[in-house]
Amino acid sequence: MKLSFIIPAVFLAFHPFVSHAGFGTTPVPRRIAANITKRINGISEKEIQLCCSRLQKDHRRIYYLISRRSRMDLQVKGIYSREKLLFFRLSLGNHSHLDYDVDSVRFLVRDRKAAKANIATVRSLPALYTYGNVHSIKGKSREESVIVLPQFTLPDGKRLVIEVTERNGGRKLQVFVDNFTLLRSRPV
Repeated sequence: MKLSFIIPAVFLAFHPFVSHAGFGTTPVPRRIAANITKRINGISEKEIQLCCSRLQKDHRRIYYLISRRSRMDLQVKGIYSREKLLFFRLSLGNHSHLDYDVDSVRFLVRDRKAAKANIATVRSLPALYTYGNVHSIKGKSREESVIVLPQFTLPDGKRLVIEVTERNGGRKLQVFVDNFTLLRSRPV
């Protein structure tokens, strides 16, 4: 006869096995649980982090995607691809003495000739992973980051808009990317 009993959750926190929610599941040893990583579109998070750190050290590949406004600049320094992911290497420069607190970095697919009355033509793309500081840029400094998106291309008459807005402020930066630039993304 097999004995079964309930182990309190306090004991499980110190037990060498990691317990999963619900009874009847097989416990996984901690050393194995540490190796289980989150996968994004078939690539492990550690692999994505390694790619992003390598991309930050790469030299600038794109020179024409830049927006300057209110003593701030947003540059797209490179677009890279790996399997089903696109990596956007962004650089935010603050040339004023005031800190720039980033409210949002958005990637939008918008009509090339935008009609102001038609809002349904804007589609937002979710960022899967962000590497680097995109929260705050101190005065007279520059921050670089790599943002990972799912792979996509743009239909005719559309373009990608990378938009960075300031929290409680009016400084807004936009860069427009055509399908031609996306298709020339470099493999990682």
